[in-house]
Amino acid sequence: MAQVHALGSRGPLPNPLSDRTKNRALDLTAGINPKIEIPSPPKHLGAEARKEWKRITPLLEELGLISGLDRAALALYCQTAGRLAELETAFNSKVARLVSDKGMDYADAVYEASHAVTPSGYAQQSVLVQLIGKHREQLNRYLMHFGLSPAARGRVQASNYVQPTLPGIDAPPERPTGFAMFAVGGAR
Repeated sequence: MAQVHALGSRGPLPNPLSDRTKNRALDLTAGINPKIEIPSPPKHLGAEARKEWKRITPLLEELGLISGLDRAALALYCQTAGRLAELETAFNSKVARLVSDKGMDYADAVYEASHAVTPSGYAQQSVLVQLIGKHREQLNRYLMHFGLSPAARGRVQASNYVQPTLPGIDAPPERPTGFAMFAVGGAR
């Protein structure tokens, strides 16, 4: 059956990035270049997520890869990173308890903590290990959004905050900062 979307035409929804290749950096100089600033952290972030927010935001600001528009995406990244840290800590604690309480060697304790036996006698991955795997996958996707993985760094370009002169818009900085200084036309 053909797909019909809100635009009234058949087929899949248009991809806003379809005019660029996957191997080229997204050129933010051709579009919106938001002011480089650290947004305030949302109140719902957990303790580990807040730690990640405080760690990563100054680095993103220095590189010109963060703006007030990024609050929700950054919150998703930080919450996922925080939850992954909590899950990894819980797993490590479970392994340590098995080693100390049951006298298991480390490898056997890791296997025991990683697997559960079903009522029918089959070994399957524990829920904790499944959650860790899912959070690792999510975190990797969020890392790409901010250019925080080696593969993603070549695909992002910092905002140079070049905006037309309009009322209510701050003037661009005199000299680009972060990655923006390496952009075409930036200070060399």
